[in-house]
Amino acid sequence: MPSTNLQNSIDFNGQKFYVGLDVHKKSWSVTVRSLERQVAHFMQPPSADTLFSTLSHKFPGGIFYSAYEAGFCGTGHHERLCSLGIINIIVHPADVPATDKQKKNKTDLHDSRSIAEHLEKKNLRGIHVLLRDQQELRSLFRLRESKVRDVTRANNRLKSFLFYYGIEIPAAVSTREFISKKVLDWLGNLELAHEAGTITKQELMEELRYQRKQEYRITKLLRKQVQDNHNEQYTLLLSVPGIGPITAMALLSEIADFSRFDDPDDYVSFLGLTPWNDSSGDVIRTKGIQPRCNTHLRPMLVEASWVAIRHTPQLFAYYSKHAAKNNKHAIIKVARRLALIAKGVVVNKHPYQPDYLQNKKNEEKTAKKLRQTIKQSSQNE
Repeated sequence: MPSTNLQNSIDFNGQKFYVGLDVHKKSWSVTVRSLERQVAHFMQPPSADTLFSTLSHKFPGGIFYSAYEAGFCGTGHHERLCSLGIINIIVHPADVPATDKQKKNKTDLHDSRSIAEHLEKKNLRGIHVLLRDQQELRSLFRLRESKVRDVTRANNRLKSFLFYYGIEIPAAVSTREFISKKVLDWLGNLELAHEAGTITKQELMEELRYQRKQEYRITKLLRKQVQDNHNEQYTLLLSVPGIGPITAMALLSEIADFSRFDDPDDYVSFLGLTPWNDSSGDVIRTKGIQPRCNTHLRPMLVEASWVAIRHTPQLFAYYSKHAAKNNKHAIIKVARRLALIAKGVVVNKHPYQPDYLQNKKNEEKTAKKLRQTIKQSSQNE
């Protein structure tokens, strides 16, 4: 009796398969769905190549879509999956719909199954993945941020030490909370009652000097990278009132391509400068600005707004219009407008103009009058 090789007859050419991944450092939980059915679930080592090999063997000829939650593993797996031909997206964990039962019964199987199910139903929207060079620039900027925090900690440790032992800095040396180089020089000549105290003081001073040196060095390197890769955008951002070199570098490092935000609401939502509403029926509650945002940019834009209203009459007038109700809400409104101005100058490739809106209105009025004149003259003829 002739034998039949059924394995060779398996062909899923053109059929779509949706793969939910729950990624961990040592293993992946994988759920595969197709035609509204779960067709496979397995555990595997954390490797995109292993996944592709398994899927190609089980479902030869299939078209594979996959998704996993953003987290510690970054975008390396995403890049490898895409290079292998798997159409992958990275989703925000909070954007994966889950019932109360699923939240209380959370396992790797349930997580991968939920991702696969909602991926098949097209309920998931992937986050924007920056190019590798832009991600590395962002990492350098965030390294600088962590170094700024290290400087603050070192500064506070030394201040706490001085307060503990009742050492007051003379007003002739400094009256500020910030420990300057002049204060450090004065402390260098100060001897405590015992050698151990003097050694502790010296070590705290050396730590502060080291952290400041590191911050300066990283800031210098970051500025060079930004100028080498985004010099035109960097120069345009510096023309915006309130935006200095650090804020400009932050915007270019975190956002990169401003034109990727087609909707201004998506842009300001990314920055966390939109209200957070909790409404039901006729009851409307506004809880302030939303907590989900880019936490690196929002504080900088708010600080930049306080500077901008001191130097720009137009922005100060806008702030004054809303400050009577709540000055904190007003400065957020200014920050939102400042962010839109920053996006506008970069996208339009034109430096900031204080009277841009008024000039635009005048141009529209002139164009409207010209159209009316042309229309009237054509009717007279």
